[in-house]
Amino acid sequence: MNRLQQIRKRINQEGVDALLIFNDHNITYLSGFTGHAATALVLADRAFLLTDYRYFEQARDQCSDFEVVCRDRIKQSLASLINEISLQHEVTSLAFEADHISHGVWQNMQADWPNFECIPASRWVESLRYVKDESEIQSIRLAAHIADQALTELVSQIKPEVTERELAIELEYQMALLGSEAPSFPTIMLAAERSALPHGVPGDRALQNGDLLLVDFGAVINGYHSDMTRTFVLGQADEQQKQIYQTVYDAQQAAMDALQADMSADELFKVAQAVLNKSPYANHQGEGLGHGLGMDLHELPFIGMGPDMPIHQHSVITIEPGIYIPGWGGIRIEDDVVLTNEGLQCLTEFPRRLMEL
Repeated sequence: MNRLQQIRKRINQEGVDALLIFNDHNITYLSGFTGHAATALVLADRAFLLTDYRYFEQARDQCSDFEVVCRDRIKQSLASLINEISLQHEVTSLAFEADHISHGVWQNMQADWPNFECIPASRWVESLRYVKDESEIQSIRLAAHIADQALTELVSQIKPEVTERELAIELEYQMALLGSEAPSFPTIMLAAERSALPHGVPGDRALQNGDLLLVDFGAVINGYHSDMTRTFVLGQADEQQKQIYQTVYDAQQAAMDALQADMSADELFKVAQAVLNKSPYANHQGEGLGHGLGMDLHELPFIGMGPDMPIHQHSVITIEPGIYIPGWGGIRIEDDVVLTNEGLQCLTEFPRRLMEL
């Protein structure tokens, strides 16, 4: 069953006539269209992609299963066009992606639709994206490989007097040279006590011997993201740095060893949490353990940080325990993994053991 058939099955199960899709990634997933300024309307037997002159030709080239409609933005509102198509095809109930449109915009649109009932729909397409097909996994694998290579190139440049910002720029440059479409997100590059900021912004602080350096980054291939974190020590690590690093490493390894198909995300979180709880640094552990990965950096399931969900075979997730001590620093290790028919595969391959640079 292809993706369009799957979402039509959901539409039928929910007892509505059509689904209105606003999210760019959800539209790409169902139609193949990679542009912007588009809305998708999926019915039981027809599917429409609504765009304007800027993307019309691109949409016609990419969307073989959708009828592409070019809207004149000056003469016709989007709401009016949706109403016109819906009336033509006798839509009486319309589900819409409530998570991806503002309340004000939706109220204005709905005012043009007196003839059918509107039903909020949450994560209908995202629930399909949860499990990846082989082409999606391969794209994430390639993105992770680029990140591995870029970090390998960067290691020789991590030395005293270089700043966080300089290293972050260089790492993103190396990924671009290797074919990344963009960074997965603004690179996190934090030294010494600033590494205790889980998502801090690189600054102009120069590195010094003895510093921790936390690096969180990723590449993008075919619109799919990778996401990896490594923590280094400049020079020789002290005993506390070694101890905390080993604790985080053990928590991550325990989760990797325990992961099985359809295991509860909360159960996996508790495996890593149990290791961290036994350490002297239990009160400084980060919340959650990871998240799904794909066209969005953060996708279902959220591990220990949201509604509990099973981790299905062929879903790609991150496993990223961390310990963050204000005024001292933080250590996180993060890898992208997927459960295949042969078991767990780690898509990120840069060494996980503590590296003293």
